[in-house]
Amino acid sequence: MSILTDLQRSLGGDLRRDAAAPLTAVTVDSRRAGPGVLFCAVRGSRADGHAWIAQAVAAGSPAVITAADWTDDPGVGWLRLDDTRVAPARAARQVHGAPDLALRAAGVSGTNGKTTTALLLRSLLDGLHGGCGLLGTIRYETGRRTEPAPLTTPDGPVLYAALAEMRDAGLGAVALEVSSHALDQGRVAGLELDVGVLTNLSRDHLDYHGTMDAYLEAKLRIVELLRGPERRKPVGALALNADDPAFAAVAPAGVEVVRWSTGWRGASPGAADVRVTAADLRADGTRLELDVRGRRVALESALVGRFNVENLCAAVAAGVALGEDAAAVAAALAAAPQVPGRMEGFGLPNGAVAVVDYAHTPDALAAVLASCRELGDGAIHAVFGCGGDRDRGKRPQMGAVAARDADVTWITSDNPRSEEPVSICEAIADGYREAGGAAARCRLLPDRTEAIRSALAAAAPGDVVVVAGKGHEDYQIVGDRRLHLDDREIVRGWIAAQEAERG
Repeated sequence: MSILTDLQRSLGGDLRRDAAAPLTAVTVDSRRAGPGVLFCAVRGSRADGHAWIAQAVAAGSPAVITAADWTDDPGVGWLRLDDTRVAPARAARQVHGAPDLALRAAGVSGTNGKTTTALLLRSLLDGLHGGCGLLGTIRYETGRRTEPAPLTTPDGPVLYAALAEMRDAGLGAVALEVSSHALDQGRVAGLELDVGVLTNLSRDHLDYHGTMDAYLEAKLRIVELLRGPERRKPVGALALNADDPAFAAVAPAGVEVVRWSTGWRGASPGAADVRVTAADLRADGTRLELDVRGRRVALESALVGRFNVENLCAAVAAGVALGEDAAAVAAALAAAPQVPGRMEGFGLPNGAVAVVDYAHTPDALAAVLASCRELGDGAIHAVFGCGGDRDRGKRPQMGAVAARDADVTWITSDNPRSEEPVSICEAIADGYREAGGAAARCRLLPDRTEAIRSALAAAAPGDVVVVAGKGHEDYQIVGDRRLHLDDREIVRGWIAAQEAERG
């Protein structure tokens, strides 16, 4: 059966003509079209791929998938669908021989904690299944190449090509972050997960989803990757945060749910399969005592901070959902290294500490500040901003968090994009003032490098400087320019300069 015929059977539509030549790749970008490459025309928010069908055909693509009629070429295969959003992913899965079926697949979604949890699961699956690939915010690892990630979750053609590389490289598993955008846009259509993880839900991406209800609905589509009439793997399991009220009513039919709880947000003890019974939170790591379905399990980790306890619990729950032994899961997670730009600590020459983290939502910033408060008795200096051309409603909320949870606040730029950086900073400052923040303890420095250096210079021994919002990122988007800027590099450079001055 040909690929277009198989797609027509599963997606419906009208197969006007089958492809005369073999299909070896899929693209939604006419610039990547060519012999053997199936071109899928998709209507996006910024461009309509139907405008580029002629270019794809001229480049040699032997077949196209469209949601509209076009000037027919008798030499080109053509499948017409009512909606082509899921077609690129479904077609790519077919072209690459359903590589997800050969991999133990763990997918992580949620507002915060996706990257850390996915990296923890990578370490877990790597230790238990002899090689694990990674697709997430920081990087893609396929067993054949490692590269910075342009998207948290790649589009379908890139996703399935990467999974095929993992399979062909002999890897046995994959851990991937599954963003709400990817779930909504069908980028992961057809993917069969063995376990899905929902970390939490808080305000983010409302510029895209519109409402929190729509945002939650998008996140819950991860359940569709655990079951389905066409599924060839056994039904997958869902690891779920029992402490998050947004998930209280989540009980998908036919799917095993393994719930975890730190016990810090009021979940009833009987509501979780994985529970924290004791936690030792230190500046150099974390030790947990867990109750895993009545069994006591100890876990040591290099990860720091209270919210990383949630990430560790999520990984343990995912391992249990996969049927792994709880003690083996804890041992594998103990070997997981620190995550770049996620509560990443730097000792300052005077005994203060700097922490670089990706926190860019009100809840995430609050969690990071609370975690850092537990690291010592000194003052907390918060350095952060908000992205331009994104959810404006969270700006005053971020300011309010800083007013409540930080001792000194440094409001600066994140990725201002097309907006004026000062106006973004002022919106954050409005929330800071309305929440009762003291003006004498707040600085507005739109230049991010200057703000970070100023905060580091102001820190006294025992203080913690939290640089939040960009984490591992090494760029800043200003207007239409992507400029080099790395928070970790700025911190390291400041430390080196101070040490050089001291001789």
